[in-house]
Amino acid sequence: MKPADLPVLPRQPGCYLWHAPVRDGVAAGEDGARGAVIYVGKAIDLRSRVRSYFGRHAGAKARLITRDAERLEYIVTENEVEALILEANLIKRYKPHYNVLLKDDKSYPFLKLTNEPFPRLEFTRRVLKDGAQYFGPYPNPGVVRRVQELVGAVFPLRQNSGSPMQARKKPCLRHHMGRCPAPCVGAADPEAYAAVVRQVRTFLEGRVEDTVAMLESEMRAAAGRMDFELARTYRDRLEALKRLSGYESSVVSSGGEDLDFLGVAQAGDFAMVQLFQMRRGRVVGRDKRFLTGAAGASVAELLEPFLSEYYGMATHVPPLLLLPESELDVGIWSAFLAGRARRKVELRTPRRGDKVALIGMAERNARTGLEAELALLEKRGEAPGVRELQTALGLVTPPWRLEGFDVSNLMGTHTVASLVVFEGGRAKKSEYRRLRIRGLDRPDDFASMHQAVLRRFTGRLADSLPPPDLLLIDGGKGQLSAAKRALRDAGVDVPLVGLAKRVETIVTEDGRELLLPNAHPALRLLIHARDEAHRTAVGYNRQRRGQAMTRSLLDDVPGVGPKRRDALLAHFSSVDQLRDASVEALAAVPGVGRAAAAAVKSYFDPAALDVLEGEESVA
Repeated sequence: MKPADLPVLPRQPGCYLWHAPVRDGVAAGEDGARGAVIYVGKAIDLRSRVRSYFGRHAGAKARLITRDAERLEYIVTENEVEALILEANLIKRYKPHYNVLLKDDKSYPFLKLTNEPFPRLEFTRRVLKDGAQYFGPYPNPGVVRRVQELVGAVFPLRQNSGSPMQARKKPCLRHHMGRCPAPCVGAADPEAYAAVVRQVRTFLEGRVEDTVAMLESEMRAAAGRMDFELARTYRDRLEALKRLSGYESSVVSSGGEDLDFLGVAQAGDFAMVQLFQMRRGRVVGRDKRFLTGAAGASVAELLEPFLSEYYGMATHVPPLLLLPESELDVGIWSAFLAGRARRKVELRTPRRGDKVALIGMAERNARTGLEAELALLEKRGEAPGVRELQTALGLVTPPWRLEGFDVSNLMGTHTVASLVVFEGGRAKKSEYRRLRIRGLDRPDDFASMHQAVLRRFTGRLADSLPPPDLLLIDGGKGQLSAAKRALRDAGVDVPLVGLAKRVETIVTEDGRELLLPNAHPALRLLIHARDEAHRTAVGYNRQRRGQAMTRSLLDDVPGVGPKRRDALLAHFSSVDQLRDASVEALAAVPGVGRAAAAAVKSYFDPAALDVLEGEESVA
């Protein structure tokens, strides 16, 4: 798409949608008839923002979008906050290819405290305007179940009889255990039950410290009235709360503030956002989201889908959010969150003090979580490195078939090379090859690499193996130049990349050095292939050296194979005895025969050859 193809754009806030070309065979009225939406963005000034995609300083993603798009559609909004909300809804609807997406995009679970005279706590994924109080969102249903179990163990709240509450003829087992006041049979005191509900509400809002103080106060008051049985009940609830909620071991801030703090980690096309909830200076919960489509995205572009998804449903927004360094438009997001919280919400990037440590904690957890997700993808066979490698190297097509080369020698002897194959990010060991390097009497890695790559594309290997999409050379610029020369000599054009071991530096064909994060899927794939090539080459070199150390003089005698060699070595106790033996003595060894005996004798004593021939002719 070119700037001349753009519609007349207003200088107003809104959202813009890039559309791909119309697909053939799609009925009118379907989304495909208008072309798939490949990217959705928002802008304070639509005209200025869209035209920046064609500017000199446009990024790689912008160039890809304009290359793949056929037309642009836009929607004008009243202000920037409306544009932000609309963008989140459009992304959720269309799931555009070039947008950062929440990989586990689904509805969050909540806890619902029902709106009844005797409320109960329920699991739900829907937040309705029914007068009930909702708490969340929680990361996953497992967390919700654990919170429910904790509430049930600490607070005497009803769990049965449904919503609305149904009358029963007799109380349940929990009542007999002292864990439910049995309002379903009319046995509960409404005021005492309301007090328990207030305690539950305080706890679910994250104010564990207030709940602990309340239970301690009730325990002391009961003990002061000499009601030791009730005091013991409060004591047991207090101990259970501290034990199950991790009250004594939670991360604590001396400020005693209510805030959320976030960290971000990115690796190629994948990213992780980690959020921690701090209430009254104590970490009480966390959430994390795995994102895709993150290649080339800024930290702000990674934060935005998470913020819109999470806080778009959150029942409680703290007055302060701590964020990592980014280009996020703080003003727009403050206004959006203030609208959700109905009060001022501040977004801040800490520069000093204990809040910097909180951001560091969130980012460490984000990196750990991302590495775990990538490892899980690899375990499932969904190796995430191929597409990321294409993006990182700017390749026209994904490097589905990757071939890696390495060379190994010991002081110039037994020089060998290895060729390993990866398809779809996974090793294909049936097509591994090992090569003996010929004609070298001194160590020369560059000449060895040139010979290995040249033989791959000019000999039998060229006929037996399909062409690769990318060659990986173990080494830096020297080895890469040797491989380029070999490709030129073979008349083959294949993309080439090197990987230097010292700091895992990627060396491109034009000599550029590229450094990627250690967790980057593209780098992980290259390291895996490089290590496989190195392991194979070193193993073959060791095998050849081992064979040379155990090699016998008889291995060079024509007509003497392994069986005859072993028979002769077993019969004669030394090489000298073998050398001095007559032809008849050698031929008398079982399995050797006169012809082989003559060959052995002539090998050790060439002067005896004429005598042997004379004897044979006389015979």
